[in-house]
Amino acid sequence: MNSQDSNEDKDLYNGMPKDKYMNFKPQSPEKSRTASMEVIVDHGVERAIKALKRKLIKEGLFKELKARRYYSKPSEEKKRKLKESMKKRRKDEARRQKNQVL
Repeated sequence: MNSQDSNEDKDLYNGMPKDKYMNFKPQSPEKSRTASMEVIVDHGVERAIKALKRKLIKEGLFKELKARRYYSKPSEEKKRKLKESMKKRRKDEARRQKNQVL
C-alpha cells in the first residue's frame, strides 16, 4: 500500500469525500412525508377548528405525539401494535356482523 493510498483513505469516509461528509446530515423520514392539510372555513372558525381536529385524529397525529412523548422499548411497541391489531380485527368483525343483520 502506498502512502498516497493511505492519504486518500483518510480523506474518504465510507466512500464520501471529507468535505461532503462533514456537512452531511441524514434526512429523517418525518421530513420527507410532509403533506398539507386544508380546512375550508364556511361557517366560522370554531367549526373549522373542529374539522381540522377530526382530520388530525383520523390521520393519527395525536396518537403518534402521545407515543413519542416517552421512550418505549421495542418489546412494548410490539405488544402495543399487537393489541391495536387485535382491537381493529374485533371492530371489523363487529361491523361485518352488524351489516349482516341489517
